[in-house]
Amino acid sequence: MFWSCDLLSATHHEFTEPVQTDKGKVIGVRTRIKGFTLDAFYGIPFAKPPTKQYRFKHPQPPDPWNEAKKTVELPPACQQIHDTVFPNFTGSEMWNPNTPVNEDCLYLNVWVPKATESRNKSVMVWIYGGSFSYGSISLDVYNGKYLAVENDVIVVSIQYRLGSLGFFVSNSPDAPGNCGLFDQLMGLDWVQRNIHYFGGSPNDVTLFGESSGAASIGLHLLSPLSRFKFQRAILQSAGPEAPWATITKEEAIERGKVLVRKLNCTKDSDVDTLECLRLVPANKFPPNDFILDANILQFPFVPIIDGVFLIERPDDSFHNGNFKRCPILLGANKNEGSYFLVYGAEGFNKSHSSPVKSSEFKLKLDKQFRHFPQYPTESNKFVLDAIAFQYTPWTDPNDPYLLRDGIEAAVGDYSFTCPTVDLAREYAQVGQNVYFYLFNHRSSVNPWGEWMGVMHGDEIMFIFGQPLDNNFNYETKEKRLSKKMMKYWTNFAKTGDPNKEPGEERGLDDWPLHTYKEREYIVLDTAFHDHNRKPTVDKAFKVDKCAFWLEYVPTLMQTTANMSDVEREWKLEFYQWKTHYMVQWQRQFENFVKSYEDRLQSCSAP
Repeated sequence: MFWSCDLLSATHHEFTEPVQTDKGKVIGVRTRIKGFTLDAFYGIPFAKPPTKQYRFKHPQPPDPWNEAKKTVELPPACQQIHDTVFPNFTGSEMWNPNTPVNEDCLYLNVWVPKATESRNKSVMVWIYGGSFSYGSISLDVYNGKYLAVENDVIVVSIQYRLGSLGFFVSNSPDAPGNCGLFDQLMGLDWVQRNIHYFGGSPNDVTLFGESSGAASIGLHLLSPLSRFKFQRAILQSAGPEAPWATITKEEAIERGKVLVRKLNCTKDSDVDTLECLRLVPANKFPPNDFILDANILQFPFVPIIDGVFLIERPDDSFHNGNFKRCPILLGANKNEGSYFLVYGAEGFNKSHSSPVKSSEFKLKLDKQFRHFPQYPTESNKFVLDAIAFQYTPWTDPNDPYLLRDGIEAAVGDYSFTCPTVDLAREYAQVGQNVYFYLFNHRSSVNPWGEWMGVMHGDEIMFIFGQPLDNNFNYETKEKRLSKKMMKYWTNFAKTGDPNKEPGEERGLDDWPLHTYKEREYIVLDTAFHDHNRKPTVDKAFKVDKCAFWLEYVPTLMQTTANMSDVEREWKLEFYQWKTHYMVQWQRQFENFVKSYEDRLQSCSAP
């Protein structure tokens, strides 16, 4: 069952002429958007339904059809649970599926502007985020109509399987893992074979995505299977080395065993186990997926290093130079961590300012990091002490609001910002064109708590032009910001340079290259529109924090990993003595000296 979309309920619409694809003809809906003509095709199948015997298998090409297929209704979302943490709250409801969920979900949407008759339009392919557990191409926030018509690009969004249905793996070849990534890959194959029928160029394709969608794009940059199917990449708030983005196959198999037990499918052989799992109703999987006693940023079923899609770990790929060379545009939001704190961290709430007492600071930090296998603070107190030291607001170490912000920054830096910063460094180091941004505007319609700032995902609305929809009541300056960001993104998709349209020799000089030496970046906010100023350009975004996570902490882990318990206890006591007791002794000594000098001066006074 498909769902009627907003375009079909519009006053002015008609069906398109049938468009040929390699499997059969499709009919879309034609509408007028702000004076522009747009053809939209919803729910084009790019693979067979991954049901029954195809569950847990890599996608298969769809069967051809004879009659022209009407692709005019939004497709179902892949199986997932609804977010009910904040019932009826618009800030979370906007991310919940707005169409029914179904295991039969491998469809894509295409938006084709008709402003010009060009048969060689640039193509932008959206890969949504959602922790590899949530997401849908049918969400209102991902509607590609404004991005397409405002800037004359074709927008495609690809749906892929989520959770255990997308990333379960066993030792059987019938459950090889990474199905969600192979779904994306088959969607990219569809673009290569078919986008010319819609007026697009298969040789001018840019991937763009956010969070786990950006991590997916990073993995496509590394995969020998997909790196030749696109020319440029835009990664918003993540990269392939994000600590939650991949796990080993061995770890994935162990997680799968927990799921198997929960679903009462433990059998003597993998064949029998898979046969049992294929009889389980699809809607039983998402509620049972959350199997980890983990923190808020460990997701249970994610991509693996399978030796096929991913030959090696992402960090090894970069070390070995085994990645696609191409222009990239990427960046982060100011407060990447706040969204996740209100979902799983005790004491953080969307409705109040969530202050943190100094006596609770280290404990709250520990709860966010203790289960990460990379830096388990539970088993290595040196790491916890280092994180606490790094993120203590030393200008006022007892300020409960600055301490709150320190925890938010630690979570955001580790999980999103620094993996993005590091990807920019890797590409700049080998001489590729890199453009980096900091998104620093809190929307006037943001319903989340003010303390949460510029949150994870907040830039998406501006990329897809939501402020141009008068139903949302954005401010005029936000509409201008959205238009500017869409222009940057689409310029990059067309030319590899956000400053230039095709055919322009110079264009703007707003956005400098992010070089390995200077690490330049642009600040995206509404300020530069107030007086026709250029956007703020700065350098070295969070390089100190990211050096801490990417250089210091791994070294600390390696140095302390093989200590005996006695040695570790002695070093901890020495550390406390050096940083606490000796500091206090030094202060007492300095006070004594000052007091002694004061007495001498008073005695010698006439």
